[in-house]
Amino acid sequence: MTYSADGGGTVSQAGIRPSANLMADYLAGARPVLGAYSVAGFPDYHGGVEALMAYAGSGAAMLEIGAPAVDPWLDGADITAAHRCAIRAGHGMDTTLATVQQVSALTGKPVVVMSYWATVRSYGAERMTHALASAGAAGCLVPDVPAGRVEAWEAAAADAGISAPLLANREASPAELMATCHTATGFVYAPAAAGQRTGYSEGIDVDSLASFVALVRRAAPVTPVVTGIGVSTPALASAVVRQPGVAGVVVGSPLIRALSEGGVSKAARLVGEFAAAVAPSAVVKR
Repeated sequence: MTYSADGGGTVSQAGIRPSANLMADYLAGARPVLGAYSVAGFPDYHGGVEALMAYAGSGAAMLEIGAPAVDPWLDGADITAAHRCAIRAGHGMDTTLATVQQVSALTGKPVVVMSYWATVRSYGAERMTHALASAGAAGCLVPDVPAGRVEAWEAAAADAGISAPLLANREASPAELMATCHTATGFVYAPAAAGQRTGYSEGIDVDSLASFVALVRRAAPVTPVVTGIGVSTPALASAVVRQPGVAGVVVGSPLIRALSEGGVSKAARLVGEFAAAVAPSAVVKR
């Protein structure tokens, strides 16, 4: 898989790519946003693109693409297996960029890449953000940016015209949380299940999540909050997006599992179930 950046894609007058503006519009809307996650190159390149396109057609308003990683430390068994499958097949940033380019162009949905810092460090922050922007990405979420590199990473993303969401650690000190929330652009990612990896399925303390989201919102009143991790069923997705201040939810492990077990059709049906639970016609986001 070879990706060739042609420098395409327009930049708005504010210096932000249209895809990033579109994501901001979605997250500021009246209804909660469903994000659907998959790993680039899983189960293979074409199958991964097909799955993401099907998710967009089944109700996902935002698509999140994982860049294949050797050590996806935040991920549980299902997503880790998807990373390993992609890595074994030789997929990496070229496949990620090609997937972003195809999916963003064909679906018209905002696409966010989820990458670990090891990938950013290897590829180069400036090179990576500009390549993602040229491919049509709205942003890049890196959950483990080193404290000493956060400002440089955010500056590289801003220069490329994409957002740089950050993960708000549920165990962070007040000062650390404040710094994360002040720096993140696009959205702040608040884990629904504290101290867990993706794929956690033992339930969510919704009251605890609501309290944490309130802290995030106080630290960054105008930055949307998106949640995920532990949102294993449509019912849980419905519960978390009804918490004040939650703009959306990203679902990953259940979709990876469905894709592995039953292919695109099964995974797309599950996206439809999550979408119906997250944003039925009567739901209005607080």
